[in-house]
Amino acid sequence: MLHILLKKQRYLYLMLITWHVLSVAQAQSLTVKGKVSGEANVALPGVTVMVKGTNIGTATDPSGNFSLNVPAEANTLVVSFIGYQTQEVPLNNRTTVNISLVPDAKTLEEVVVVGYGTQKKSNLTGAVSTINAEALANRPITNSTQALQGTPGIYVNQASGRPGADAAAIRIRGIGTLNDSNPLVLVDGVEFPLGSVNPNDIESITVLKDAASAAIYGSRAANGVVLVTTKKGVKGKSQVSYNFYHGVQNPTFVPDVVSNSIDYMEGKNRALTNEGRPLEYTAAFIEEYRNGIANGDPYVYANTNWFDVMYQDAQIQEHALRFSGGTEKGLFSLSLGYLDQEGILLNSGAKRYTVNTNLSSEIKKWLKVGGTISGTLWNNQESSYTSNDENGEGGLMGLLYRGLPMQVPVNEDGSYADQWFRVPGHNVFRNTYALAYEGYKRDAAFRGLSNLFAEISLPHNLTYKITGAVNVGYNLRKYANPQIMLKNPKDGVITPMGNVPARMVREFSISDLNLTNFHTLTWNQKFGENEVSALAGFSIETFEDKSFSAAIQGFLDNQLTEINAGSSSPVVNGTSSRSALMSYFGRVNYNFKGKYLAEANVRYDGSSRFRVGNQWGLFPSFSAGWNIKEEDFMQDIGFLNNLKLRASWGKLGNQRIALFSYVAPISFYPYSFGTNVVSGAALSAVADPNISWETTIMTNIGLDFGFLNNRLTAELEYFDKKTEDILLQIPVPGQVGDLTGPIRNIGSVSNNGIEITLGFRDKVGDFSYNIGANATYVKNIVEKTNVAPIFFEQTITTTGYPFRSFYGLQAEGIFQNQDEITAHAKQGTGATKPGDIKYRDINGDKIIDNGDRVVIGNSVPKYNYSLNLGAAFKGFDFSAIIQGVQDVDTYVNGNLAQPYRNGAGVTQEWLTDSWTPENPNARLPRLTTSTGYPQNFQTSSFWIQDASYLRLKNIQLGYTIPQRWVQMIKVYVNAQNYLTISDFKLGDPERNITRAGLIEYPNNKMITGGLNISF
Repeated sequence: MLHILLKKQRYLYLMLITWHVLSVAQAQSLTVKGKVSGEANVALPGVTVMVKGTNIGTATDPSGNFSLNVPAEANTLVVSFIGYQTQEVPLNNRTTVNISLVPDAKTLEEVVVVGYGTQKKSNLTGAVSTINAEALANRPITNSTQALQGTPGIYVNQASGRPGADAAAIRIRGIGTLNDSNPLVLVDGVEFPLGSVNPNDIESITVLKDAASAAIYGSRAANGVVLVTTKKGVKGKSQVSYNFYHGVQNPTFVPDVVSNSIDYMEGKNRALTNEGRPLEYTAAFIEEYRNGIANGDPYVYANTNWFDVMYQDAQIQEHALRFSGGTEKGLFSLSLGYLDQEGILLNSGAKRYTVNTNLSSEIKKWLKVGGTISGTLWNNQESSYTSNDENGEGGLMGLLYRGLPMQVPVNEDGSYADQWFRVPGHNVFRNTYALAYEGYKRDAAFRGLSNLFAEISLPHNLTYKITGAVNVGYNLRKYANPQIMLKNPKDGVITPMGNVPARMVREFSISDLNLTNFHTLTWNQKFGENEVSALAGFSIETFEDKSFSAAIQGFLDNQLTEINAGSSSPVVNGTSSRSALMSYFGRVNYNFKGKYLAEANVRYDGSSRFRVGNQWGLFPSFSAGWNIKEEDFMQDIGFLNNLKLRASWGKLGNQRIALFSYVAPISFYPYSFGTNVVSGAALSAVADPNISWETTIMTNIGLDFGFLNNRLTAELEYFDKKTEDILLQIPVPGQVGDLTGPIRNIGSVSNNGIEITLGFRDKVGDFSYNIGANATYVKNIVEKTNVAPIFFEQTITTTGYPFRSFYGLQAEGIFQNQDEITAHAKQGTGATKPGDIKYRDINGDKIIDNGDRVVIGNSVPKYNYSLNLGAAFKGFDFSAIIQGVQDVDTYVNGNLAQPYRNGAGVTQEWLTDSWTPENPNARLPRLTTSTGYPQNFQTSSFWIQDASYLRLKNIQLGYTIPQRWVQMIKVYVNAQNYLTISDFKLGDPERNITRAGLIEYPNNKMITGGLNISF
């Protein structure tokens, strides 16, 4: 009984204590209410209100009101909202607090890198896009050219995932030349390949898209300018950071090839029957093969899918280590990088090693010195037959697309297999698997940049800066072509592989040296409410290129791979070249009260690529801006925070043609006099001595908006870009001899269009999010050519149409019966049959021939767009990039695109969806071989494919781990290229649009996981 009373007594005491604690807590807290407003006393919803030093907080309601229980000992609220300055508000025992937040001008005061300097974003009058390091963080970017994908006004196309050679093509606001369309890339102010920059070393990328922003670079700016700024140290505590990821790559697309040998042979026989030709595979042979498969002899009676054999799950990993810091007197940054990327194609891959050192020091108050020293080394290895660009058939990828299911890579004993019966089109079997593992191509490419500067502060707000830089590249490439023995899987006979390069070694040494020296003098002065700044400069650059190659045969075995071990057929070659560019440039900016802005640029370039008299060109630009929001009559519009109108005009140049194109070249040839061989010389080309610059004139009009304290932003751009005096090599009549035609200024191309960029960001309590979207429309037209239409493969360049439009016959469908054929114009030399493609008689002469060809497709995308998503909640963060192109066509032919081409394979679609009397609504014409019945495989609109696509480029989820001992630990997972929506079903739609064949090293999709740590 006593223990029961004691137990009840304990419960009573516990209840009393709990009540007392709650009463004290209630007495020691108070409810604070209030309202948060912004400019013009506009209520702000979603503002975060926190008790300083605690996790106690709330968010304002749609009317800007809040209510919060605050501990009695607390005396400060922390109020934060995107676009406004964070405020700490003392309570001083108040229970009602009304708070007015001050706009944060950071977004408008953001500094943007421009030519030879920086400018506040609010003062820009040109068309500029920027990308910061945060946007690139943790993405598995193997080549920095890929980083620009999704940027407004820029079309970025990565056509290949080949390790070490996966650079993307960059086109800024269309294509304005028939020559090199790549933009000028400057790294820390010096010309340097973007692909040689480690993405982890990039602080920001600025793209100069219009003439006003790019004219300061004159003759090299017609295709746009990309300015890369590398990471530097910051003042304060020193920091060490380490980033790592590891992942697996797979091809984005694998052809649906027929890998069943019986289906292949029966389909081939059906195609030959439709052509009226003898069968290749007898019924007895097919039955033998069927029985061999049933009896389990896969080495003789094979069903091989060569893509399964040659593709692999490829590993990728990257490590980045950085040391950085600084004081009031100096900054430092040192980074080391390592990338190891295994190729999807067997026995291919690349490794990249990088180092970047960035130092600056204030020696005196008037003297600052610094510099950057960086180096990148690529080590690539693959088959000596190469992946996809040599031997006339696309290397290993070309052979892969010719692979047949009856062929096997190895025999049961592990030896390389030969084919045991002759396959038409494969008189010899080049075993792709054996070629991947025997011999090699090794490519070691080094690129280094040393960039030093001194900056002197002079009286009267003058600053003088001198910069000297050395950009050096060295590439050593070696091929060791072996002799490979193949063993017949049926009778065991061993023979050497045929129709491949002889056993030999080839070595190439390629080097280039670019020396840069430029001087700038800048001045800035305020006169009351007027601000004027000016820049004047001089630069000189020299370029030197050298190449050397040697090859030799006569090796005793495959293990001997040094040049001096060969004994026959030696070949040696070597070349060198030099060129120079001298320039004077200047810029003047005017700013009145932040309302009215004006800028003028000029550059005077002299290039050794043209003859005396045509070497110098003047490239000016003018621009103006009006910050309308700064006007007095706009101050009462509280929801509008930014409204700026911009306009510009300018002239740019392009000098990218071969050296000495204004001089008729002389080539040397061996000539036999009886038994003596002597050297002779003769003209090999005609030249036009009057060639000069391509010139691009561009007009740009832009409008910038900012709403809701710049949480919602928008930019609208209209541009009109016209390139005149385009340089192009033109043919000459055969009557003048076997000569190459001259390069001449022959015409003009225009690109005009619209860019739209939208962004929204907000924060609700601990949850913040941002959405960005942009779209660009470009209309590309050849305005004029002074020569006949220019044909290149399946394309034409002619007046009134886009550059390199697809050109061919206009298809009208498929003939369904003989009556349709009889009523139609005659087409082809053979007998047209039901199931054949019907072509339109354009000129009405009742004959389908070359006179009926028209423009049938567009190779320049009209639209490109992207969507960027981001969110964060406490320690979690999420981001996604979606990008795509629209209204662009491609044309494909060759192996697998066409059935049984030259003895190659066939895709499943041809066996299941080709026309037959029983399947009249099939997508494809009747089944024939493309080489035996070419009538259906002429270049026509039937084979033009829509290459538009929408791609989930990257999606990332990360978590920052709470910690005490280090500055930051973050883990993340990442998926790249994992979802693509497109009507193009023959390959990856992100391809070389004008390349007719499908043969290309596959693009990759990958999943990675990584770690960031800094302390």
